[in-house]
Amino acid sequence: MRARISELTELTDRDIALWRDLAARAVEPNVFFEPSFVLAARGGLGARGVGLLIVEDGDSWSACLPVYRAAHWRKLPVPVLATWRHKYAFLGTPLIEADGAEAALRLLVEHGRREATGLLALDWVGADGPVWSTLEDLLGRRGAEGVRFERMERAALVRRPEPTYLDEMRPHRRRELNRQARGLERELSGPLMLRERAEEPGAYDDFLRLEASGWKGRNGTALACDPGHASFFRTLCGGYARIGRLQLLDLSVDGRTVAMKCNLVAGGVVFCFKIAYDERYAAYSPGLQLERWTVDTFHARTEADAMDSCADPHNDMINRLWPDRRSIATLLLPAEGVFGWLSGHSAQAAATVHSRARSA
Repeated sequence: MRARISELTELTDRDIALWRDLAARAVEPNVFFEPSFVLAARGGLGARGVGLLIVEDGDSWSACLPVYRAAHWRKLPVPVLATWRHKYAFLGTPLIEADGAEAALRLLVEHGRREATGLLALDWVGADGPVWSTLEDLLGRRGAEGVRFERMERAALVRRPEPTYLDEMRPHRRRELNRQARGLERELSGPLMLRERAEEPGAYDDFLRLEASGWKGRNGTALACDPGHASFFRTLCGGYARIGRLQLLDLSVDGRTVAMKCNLVAGGVVFCFKIAYDERYAAYSPGLQLERWTVDTFHARTEADAMDSCADPHNDMINRLWPDRRSIATLLLPAEGVFGWLSGHSAQAAATVHSRARSA
């Protein structure tokens, strides 16, 4: 086994093919680090200086992680080699092959620490899966100093034998949602219907327009507000649609869209990516109505084992609706040498402050 860091712009067609193969064999899926996602982001968002930390084993890849170098990480004035997690990447778990995961992850971490000046920042790793447990085992056996910077939980769904996911919803909330649904149907003179529009390229622009029509458009944060971000979204949707791993759900009445949701599927997990709704009907909670339909779609129309909301951990709306949780954690590892040791102490102090601020 050997490890290297290559700039995204330096990757060959063979590299990308090996990357795709690794993503298909990974012990834990992460759609945000698949080549189709990362390369679309590079094209639309810009990724100057972003590289791929790669572990190779003969003629195949055993692990990879998109990384970047920076003079500081968040508010910590320490140089880092860190997970590249841009505003549209909601999970930082590296892709690790299922066979030989421990050896691949060990070399990935060792090479990352050698390449780092101060810290190796493994940001937003799934903390309830095999990659995190293997990482903790490795660090524990070696007595390595690592700083658990943060840990949080966000809404998720784990497949059940029966569709009982919403049974824990409070009765008054269920009645309110039903009342709003009936009100929306009266407002638009027809029944609510869910359409799957993944195979309609024109639907990508419909989503962009819908998102931009609301508060995100007014704040300048909608995808359509930046041509590069809009291009990224179209490229992403087109790429995942071609391989049958895009969900583009449209909740409508007689063809009039009230909410849309874009999900991406990888390795038995549905990753929720973006949602938009028509604010003219905000009184009827169209986004929440679509989330309820999304739960039904997950159980009845997919064979996925889980669905990750990718939502903010403090999103009360989704937290009240979805009963399960998944853990996300960030780990800071000091680089080799004296400066790495000093950086580790700075990271520990920052983690203490961060923890106190979150619990206040």
